[in-house]
Amino acid sequence: MGVTYIEDLGLPALVRSAANVQDNGEVVWPLDHAAEAISALADAGQVVLGLDVRDYDGTGRFIEVAWSSFDPDGLDDVERGRGHALAALQRPGMPGSSILITWQAALHV
Repeated sequence: MGVTYIEDLGLPALVRSAANVQDNGEVVWPLDHAAEAISALADAGQVVLGLDVRDYDGTGRFIEVAWSSFDPDGLDDVERGRGHALAALQRPGMPGSSILITWQAALHV
């Protein structure tokens, strides 16, 4: 996924501008934009598959912790993925300040 892909989804400008697209195509949002990004992706018909929490040090290096994972089965995946990811954001003890969101287009079975 790259910047063009994000722009093609029709996400709100604030969600796009808060996104940090990595060289490898991963997309990271600051924690305070994560819920809005999750909902915008779902509104665009994308299934949120997982969240990884990142904590960066002063040199730009980071530690990443897998925080949630959703396995779509073709039954209301967009909304169930959204709910799963938003619930994961509410869990206590989040060990970082940024969220890497992984998603895919909804498959209609």
